[in-house]
Amino acid sequence: MPCSNVWAAARSIARSVLLLLIPPAAAAPAQSAKIILPTDNHALFSGDSAAFYQYVRRDFEGQISNAWEGGQYGFVRNPQRIGTAILYTRFHEGIDIRPLQRDGHGEPLDVIHAIAAGKVVYINPVPSHSNYGRYIVIEHQFDGCPYYSLYAHLSAAQTNIGDTVAQGDPIGVMGHTGEGIDRERAHLHLELNLLLNADFDKWSAKYFRGDGNRHGIYNGQNLDGFDIGRFYLELHKNPQLTIPEFFQEQTTWYRVLVPPSPLMDLLRRYPWLSDGRTDAKSWEISFDQAGIPLRFKASESSVEKPMLTWVKPSPYPYALQTRGYIQGRESNYSLSKEGERYLDLICPTQ
Repeated sequence: MPCSNVWAAARSIARSVLLLLIPPAAAAPAQSAKIILPTDNHALFSGDSAAFYQYVRRDFEGQISNAWEGGQYGFVRNPQRIGTAILYTRFHEGIDIRPLQRDGHGEPLDVIHAIAAGKVVYINPVPSHSNYGRYIVIEHQFDGCPYYSLYAHLSAAQTNIGDTVAQGDPIGVMGHTGEGIDRERAHLHLELNLLLNADFDKWSAKYFRGDGNRHGIYNGQNLDGFDIGRFYLELHKNPQLTIPEFFQEQTTWYRVLVPPSPLMDLLRRYPWLSDGRTDAKSWEISFDQAGIPLRFKASESSVEKPMLTWVKPSPYPYALQTRGYIQGRESNYSLSKEGERYLDLICPTQ
């Protein structure tokens, strides 16, 4: 063997021995989602909720109020009295942030900033095309997974689809475009979302053929917003908090067993939902009250269609508490048509 080959073989053996002696690197720690507030209104962190959240006008049992609570995330609107209890039955998917600046005509002037670095993936330029009015969607990568911030009711967009933005970059101006608001109640509606289905157009055509879909995959029905207000507060206390850790803290309201679907792409985007598993005989999905999927657990059971396996006990109608996805009350419950349709978005059957 030529000397050059002998030395090459020796170097290769030495490298192999060295690699065996070096301990494997520890897995990189999960990265927190470092987000900032999108306007100069920071009253959320000082505990002044009334100064942070834009109120809703409420007429309940003859009493009219301007309730800031209605600007929060969750079931915070449309109170109904059931016996001695009051249930808030309308779900609000984001948070509504009050303006700090107005011009002489009362128009809001607050500049909207990107809550994190990312890419502008969608702008709805025609306010009448959505009850969000003029809105912007930015894709962010947190720990290798895509999340989507949505900024709605804008008077103007100051960016373009395809632009890369840094955290804090100006992207628009607060307004009151869209349904249900006026100049007095101008605000920024903010969401942070999971993307449910990369083939949303097919689902939309199946269930809403006559409506059309102007917004592609960035339609609000395909963006599942989790509690960004609470997430801000938790991050303020623990800056190292990750989105998967935040999801683990949420309360499960119901579980559904679903058959495996080759068309389901949710777990490829968010593998932490299933601890990295992508195949199973079936999946038991845990949902929070708003219908946000919290975790996927592999199951050995076989099912041909979604089956509701457990619901958080409640004496009140489930439809009022689950966005209509579940019907019945107490131990008598089942998936509604709306619930089956929603599950077909997450786990398409065809």
